[in-house]
Amino acid sequence: MVKASYLSRERAALARAACIVFFLCVAMALASPAQILTTLHSFAGYPTEGAQPYAGLVQGSDGNFYGTTNLGGTNDNCNPYGCGTIFKVTPQGTLTTLYSFCLQFSCPDGADPQAALVLGTDGNFYGTTVASSYGGTVFKVSANGTLTMLYDFCTQHGCPDGAEPYASLVQGADGNFYGTTALGGANGGGTVFRITPAGALTTLYNFCSQPQCTDGTAPHVGLVQATDGNFYGTTHSGGGTNCSGGGCGTIFKISPQGTLTTLYAFCLQSGCLDGGIPDASLVQATDGNFYGVTFLGGTSPNCSPTGCGTIFKITAAGVLTTLYDFCPESGCADGTNPYAGLLQATDGNLYGTTYSGGSNGGVGTIFKITLGGTLTTLYTFHGNDGANPQAEMVQATDGNFYATTYGGGNDSDNCPGGCGTVFRLAVAPTQFVPVTPCRLVDTRQSQPIQGGTSESFAVPQLGGCNIPTSAQAYSLNVTAVPDGQLGYLTIWPTGEPQPEVSTLNSPDGRIKANAAIVPAGANGAVSVYVTDTSDVILDIDGYFAPAGSQTLQFYPLTPCRLVDTRGPGGPLGGPRLPAQQERDFPLLTNTTCIPAGLNPAAYSLNFTVVPNPSGQQLGYLTVWPTGDTQPVVSTLNNPTATVVANAAIVSAGVNGQVAVYAYNTTDLLIDIDGYFGAPGQTGLSLYPVAPCRVLDTRNVGNGQPFTGEKTVNVVGSTCAPPSSAQAYVFNATVVPPGSMPYLTLWADGPPQPTVSTLNAYDGFITSNMAIVPTTNGSIDAWAQGLTQLILDISGYFAP
Repeated sequence: MVKASYLSRERAALARAACIVFFLCVAMALASPAQILTTLHSFAGYPTEGAQPYAGLVQGSDGNFYGTTNLGGTNDNCNPYGCGTIFKVTPQGTLTTLYSFCLQFSCPDGADPQAALVLGTDGNFYGTTVASSYGGTVFKVSANGTLTMLYDFCTQHGCPDGAEPYASLVQGADGNFYGTTALGGANGGGTVFRITPAGALTTLYNFCSQPQCTDGTAPHVGLVQATDGNFYGTTHSGGGTNCSGGGCGTIFKISPQGTLTTLYAFCLQSGCLDGGIPDASLVQATDGNFYGVTFLGGTSPNCSPTGCGTIFKITAAGVLTTLYDFCPESGCADGTNPYAGLLQATDGNLYGTTYSGGSNGGVGTIFKITLGGTLTTLYTFHGNDGANPQAEMVQATDGNFYATTYGGGNDSDNCPGGCGTVFRLAVAPTQFVPVTPCRLVDTRQSQPIQGGTSESFAVPQLGGCNIPTSAQAYSLNVTAVPDGQLGYLTIWPTGEPQPEVSTLNSPDGRIKANAAIVPAGANGAVSVYVTDTSDVILDIDGYFAPAGSQTLQFYPLTPCRLVDTRGPGGPLGGPRLPAQQERDFPLLTNTTCIPAGLNPAAYSLNFTVVPNPSGQQLGYLTVWPTGDTQPVVSTLNNPTATVVANAAIVSAGVNGQVAVYAYNTTDLLIDIDGYFGAPGQTGLSLYPVAPCRVLDTRNVGNGQPFTGEKTVNVVGSTCAPPSSAQAYVFNATVVPPGSMPYLTLWADGPPQPTVSTLNAYDGFITSNMAIVPTTNGSIDAWAQGLTQLILDISGYFAP
């Protein structure tokens, strides 16, 4: 017969106790950004399909999602309501039950799966069940539902190999799978095990091996393999004598060979102000630290005496910081008692769910939290759209989040109040709002940023530029005026860890400008770091905000040269720009680059200045929409009389024209890669992401520079933007050993266009922002000269 799970009953009792607190609270709504939640499927339960999914989803190589339900299915050998299922669901919500557990009496194939599946490198899915003839199983299942049981726990008296594996498996770097059992082992407190894809199991560690179980007991959740090769996890209890003598849980590290180190024991303080009962897996974020949640504990008085749960950060050395205590205000609109682990999304933020709380009856929320601890409630469940989520969300290749809820959805006889759901949370896209070019910051009017330090700038509060707090990303021009040599400058959203990327470099101390699309950070601020003391100027020409009546979408164009003043005289040709005189360019007259009939509101352009052959310094160039007053901003600087390029988004002025002012005589090239216009069927929106390095050829192969053409697989990089992206926002940097006349970036597939992205005739490190279209997740680069190439991404455009 199938063994009853006392841990399941314990978790349910804790949840009921927590709910008593919530129902006494007064609901209060919190403002949150626009998010769109779609219930893709409501489970019907036994005997039609599954019910009550504890576990989350995994996206298969076919783009569909795979998961398990704890109950339901066509077999009732273990439970009148079914023994659980494995299912497949499409991104549109079509669900197929692949397997119903407990085909035979006493369930030799397993029952009661409570863990998510993991996609193995062989294309099969691997998972666990809590129950079976004995104490749970490890299984393999193909995408078409063919199941193979790999291991049955507790076949020996006392369960020395462990029992009740609640946790998902993780495939280690060695190709084996690693997991935990909540019971059994030499001491009855659970185990850590390794199992080969063929089913050979090795017990690596037996919990409660120390007096009073100070090493932890009853791990409920899976492991994460960190960048150091070790595995990290949590235990539900143990670690000391608090929490009625049983301990409040631990965080541990274990080597692949089984050496365990307890990093932290919860409830070090009276009332468990540091949290207690961690029932979720850890996640290692891009800053190298681990992040997780506790189901109970924290400082909030609104869930006394047990606490509402916490979000924490812990270093690999075991230093823990509580980032957030749930329910700081009466009503618990921010949610309480998180069961599910966190997910770090492509924007660098962490996303998760709470089991309870929220402003709609206390059935849970979805939240976002920065690595610095700023939490935003994104969605509150209502019940009919799902309730009590227990599973970690997954960010799919389309950029959206997918997950399950344990309850809620459609009512049924099997599940009063619903058998659970599968949902999608759409990432709110952002669209462009042009503004009159405006100077936000000029540290020359105050003091420079000191070398080796950073400074934050709250953009909505600066320069009288009237940038709203709803802006989620900014289109900036960043200019550095170094005191001397400037190794590099980096700009990123405030509140996020400083990324390992650069925005511009000035090794010879010249004034340098570079365009950048930068996500808004905490309080709408951006941070700027300089390796060496430098003044910094920030100009803005627009921002990106949630779609509205005034926002514009992006339409990529094949990169094309609009203007070249080196050519014959004409509206888009010669003569070269005269010094200190405005010249207007009617860009729409070039129908080769901009098809007739289009009505751009703003252009995505690249400006290249080619100085007077006599070596005349330019000083600066300013671009703005024709008809407006010339703004006090600069688009690029050329104090060394070399060829210099910089990108800019420029609003279309009178009759679609743009105005240009050069301080000294120069030739000018203008290339276009797209435009912004009224939303339409083929329009794209911007999805900002935390800056991330897609390519550094210095770290590829033997690290040698290249010349000629190179294809870059962007979607397959460690930054992993979704396959739905149709254009990328890059900062491109070349590090040439000598003169490198030009670099061109374009979509992989079409012929190389006659445009340039940047120029480094003088052989110096040079950067420029580029919006590069893509049709297949890759782009092409052409270097007219030997160089290293670095590509950093800060966003992408997609439907």
